Amino acid sequence: MSVSNRHDGTVAIDGSFPTRAEVLSGIRNPPWRDPRFWVVQLLILVVVIGHLVLDLRHDPLPFGMPDSVVIGLILVPIIYAALSFGLGGAGASAAWCLVLMLPDLVFAESRSGLWVDCTLLLLATAGALAVGQRVDREVEARRRAAAAIQAHSAAEARYRAIFETNSAPTMVVDARGGVREANPAARALFGVDVTGRKLAELLGDEAAQGLLAQSPPRTVTVTREEGGTRTLQPLSTLVTDRGGDPLLQVILHDLTEEQERQRRIEAYAAQLVRAQEEERRRMAQDLHDEPLQTLIYLLRRLEYLGQSEALPASARDDLNATHSVLAQVVSDIRQMAQGLRPSGLDDLGLGAAVRHLVAEFAERSGIEPTLHISGVETGLAPELRTNLFRIVQEALTNVERHAEANHVDIEISGAPHAVTALVRDDGRGFAGDATAAGLGILGMEERATVCGGQLSIESHPGSGTAVLVTLPRPRDGSGVEVPAPQTAGRSGGSGVKSRRGGPKPPGTGA
Repeated sequence: MSVSNRHDGTVAIDGSFPTRAEVLSGIRNPPWRDPRFWVVQLLILVVVIGHLVLDLRHDPLPFGMPDSVVIGLILVPIIYAALSFGLGGAGASAAWCLVLMLPDLVFAESRSGLWVDCTLLLLATAGALAVGQRVDREVEARRRAAAAIQAHSAAEARYRAIFETNSAPTMVVDARGGVREANPAARALFGVDVTGRKLAELLGDEAAQGLLAQSPPRTVTVTREEGGTRTLQPLSTLVTDRGGDPLLQVILHDLTEEQERQRRIEAYAAQLVRAQEEERRRMAQDLHDEPLQTLIYLLRRLEYLGQSEALPASARDDLNATHSVLAQVVSDIRQMAQGLRPSGLDDLGLGAAVRHLVAEFAERSGIEPTLHISGVETGLAPELRTNLFRIVQEALTNVERHAEANHVDIEISGAPHAVTALVRDDGRGFAGDATAAGLGILGMEERATVCGGQLSIESHPGSGTAVLVTLPRPRDGSGVEVPAPQTAGRSGGSGVKSRRGGPKPPGTGA
């Protein structure tokens, strides 16, 4: 382990000689409260006093040993202080020894003895500082290692707690697809302890291969032993074990309840759309059967009275004016009933209803659209026919109100498996999210969803707008798709011509 030196006096683990900041920090912070430290200082005092006594008495040492051997004994307590207390103890002990030896150094009787004592003191001090620094750095290294181990253990404990308490089934899988660990939620999902089993046995070969390749499928279905199925969204994360072997953490998010809620929402929305259409049909029928017929009767009576010669001319003029107002009211109510539920949609089919819609659009807007219809004259389910008509109607309404277009292309085509409708204009277009344009677009999307289809809107400022809807054909009671007859009707010119980059209905020559 190697850490560079620091200028704040803290220990750096790099094996270099102690810096001045480290030495000063150690001297300023000796282990005052440790009794052993004071024993060491006492030993240093004893050695120094012994050396001074020998110098004063001039007694020779036994076996002819030089006097410097006594001062050399001072290395023992200083090195012990370095080993026991690190740089702080070594620095303080060396400083204490130097203070005690100052009188002997100042009043030394010979130059040779002075040099010997100074050299021994310098060696003792340098050795003590080096050993003390090494001890401090080893202690620091052990402290950091212990802190790292503690942090790793805490992180592992947190992960283990999250793993065990996670409500989502979670498994740890090796590179061969074997399950190493599984949390209680995974064991509850599969009904057995899945540890040691293969991922392919639990989720299927295709899902297991996708998870091991880090490209999990969107959903998987698991059949439980007690019955019933669960729809799960698998996610895989690459992890490693302590040996460095690659592992996968597989988390299975249960989407069953969410899908059930979504199914209920879609069923409710479909029921609302059906109820709305039924209410429109009823209101259109009521307007046609009661108020409209009564007004038509009054209109005929006014027309008859207006032709009577018995009335004065001024009265006939008033009756004729009232007749004109009432005729306009009858026309407005008839258009209102037609807008609520086009009679041709049920009686003559989708093609006739769309042609009538386009004719009214051209009369109101002054735009002469191009219309091409094929494969939808008969054979369409009532719900599909109604929703497709309403989507085209809303698209033309948006063109009339917002597009400022000069031309509109409309193409409706039926295939054996689906029906598509494309409404494209050359208007001003718009930028941003199409769903923010208003409730009309949201209504189109809802109608497409009710039929199990898709709606796409492509628009750019200055490049017009293209609305493409694809609705699947329903199946009959035997599960066979109801084919669409290949009949065609055409009005207003040739078929739709696609712009570059815009949606184009599949299977058409547009």
